[in-house]
Amino acid sequence: MAQANAAPTEIERLAHYRNLAAQFRGWADHESNDEARAGLLDMARQYDRLAVELAARIDAVLARRGENGK
Repeated sequence: MAQANAAPTEIERLAHYRNLAAQFRGWADHESNDEARAGLLDMARQYDRLAVELAARIDAVLARRGENGK
């Protein structure tokens, strides 16, 4: 999983994406309109996907640094 040694801005962006996903899910939980709820959940899924993709890139960078001894 993404840890220290990655650029702080990448870690911050990862946390931001995760927070936004959680926020959209929270809004969806309280939304009574089905269409609006579906849209909010879609936004949450998009931010979750961005977070997963960014975490994978961070992990790949960290793995390469580990192989190079840096």
